[in-house]
Amino acid sequence: MSVNTMTFQQIATVLNSIVHQATGQNVITPTNTAEFVSVANTALSLGNDVIMNAISSVLSRTIFSIRPYSAKFVGLEKDLPRWGAYMRKLSIADSDWADDDAYKYPVTYDANENPPTGDGGMVDQWKIKKPNVLQTNFYGASVFSDHITIFEDQLESAFRSPEELGSFISLIMTNLSNRIEMSRDAVARGLVANMIGALITENDTNRVVHLLTEYNTQTGLSLTAQSVYAPDNFPAFMKWVYSRVAQISDLMTENSLMFQTVISGKPVLRHTPMQNQKIYIFSPARHQMDARVLADTYHDNYLKYADVESVNYWQSIRTPDSVNVSPAYTSAAGAVVNGDPVSKAGIFGLMFDEDAMGYALLDRRMVPTPVNASGLYRNIFVHAKQKVFMDNTEKAVVLLLD
Repeated sequence: MSVNTMTFQQIATVLNSIVHQATGQNVITPTNTAEFVSVANTALSLGNDVIMNAISSVLSRTIFSIRPYSAKFVGLEKDLPRWGAYMRKLSIADSDWADDDAYKYPVTYDANENPPTGDGGMVDQWKIKKPNVLQTNFYGASVFSDHITIFEDQLESAFRSPEELGSFISLIMTNLSNRIEMSRDAVARGLVANMIGALITENDTNRVVHLLTEYNTQTGLSLTAQSVYAPDNFPAFMKWVYSRVAQISDLMTENSLMFQTVISGKPVLRHTPMQNQKIYIFSPARHQMDARVLADTYHDNYLKYADVESVNYWQSIRTPDSVNVSPAYTSAAGAVVNGDPVSKAGIFGLMFDEDAMGYALLDRRMVPTPVNASGLYRNIFVHAKQKVFMDNTEKAVVLLLD
C-alpha cells in the first residue's frame, strides 16, 4: 500500500524493519519506503476550487513554496543616469609627437642668408591639427511584458484565513518577481555569450587565448582537455593558468591597442585598471582549482583576482562549457556585423573592461487594471524595458581550454 492516499496507513512493520537495519540488529534488506513517504502529487483527491480549478479545497496546513531568486552577472547592470540613455560614446586617438620649433636654429632658416640668423622670419603657431575623435553610437532598447490575474474573491474555499490568502498572493507576486530576475539573468547571460562569440569570430590572437596549446608549447607536453585533469598534470597547469591570467590582467592596465578592436584610422589607446577589470571563470574548473591546487599551496592572495565571478554555465545548463550563438559586434570598419554562427566548447573564462558590455534597466513597472465588474477579477501587467550594449573596442579576452 502507499501513504499517498486520503486514508491512514499502518507502517509499524516497515518502521521496525528500518530501525533494526539502522541499529545493526538486521542486515540491509529491501524496504518499501513508498509505504510512508508522501510525495508531490498533481492529482487532486479533494474537490477543486471553482475559480482556478487548480487548488484543492481546504483540508489542513498549506505550504507556500517559493523563494526569492537573484539574477547572476549582477556586475553587468549599469546605473540608469549614466547608461540609460547610452546613445553615443566619444573616444580620442593619440597623435604622433613632432619636433619642437622652439629649439630649431635658426627657426626660419633662409639658405640665401649668410650667415643664417632667422631675422625677419616667424614660426607659424596657427597650424591646424584636429583631434582624431572616434564616436560610436548605440541604438535601440528591448522590451517585454506579461500579466497575471488576481480574483477579488480569490478561492474562498481554498484558504482558511485572510493571512493564508495573503500568503498565496505573496507567492504569486514572488514568482512574478523571480521571473523578472530570470529575465535579467537571461539578458546578461546572452550578452556574455555574444561577447565570447564575437571574440572567437574576430580571432585576434591576443584576444583568443588557447590555454592548453600555449602550455603544451612551453612545456613540451601533449595534454588534452581530458588528461589535464589527471593528478600529475592539474596542479602545475592551473598554477600556469593563474600566471597567464595575471599576465593578461597586468597588460590590460597598460595604455595600448592590445585586446581591443581598433577602428580604421582611429587608434584609440585604452587601459583597464585592476578595479575596472571583470573576470568570469567556469565554476567547475575554479572549484577544481580551489580543491586540488589551493588546498595544497594556499596562502593569502594566492590565485586571487580583481573582480572574479564563477559561471556555472555560459549559455545552456545542459552544455555548460559551450556557446552556440550568431554574435553581433563592431568591425574594424566601424560597421555593425551580424556574424555567422559560432559553436564552441571548452570555454574557461572571460576577462573584460567593465565598459565593454552591460545593461541598464530603463523601466520596470507593474500596472493593475480596475476590477472586472462581471468576473470580479483584475489583471496586473508587468512592463520591462532595458538597454543592452556591447563595445568590443574596449578590452576583452576569452580563455579557451584547448
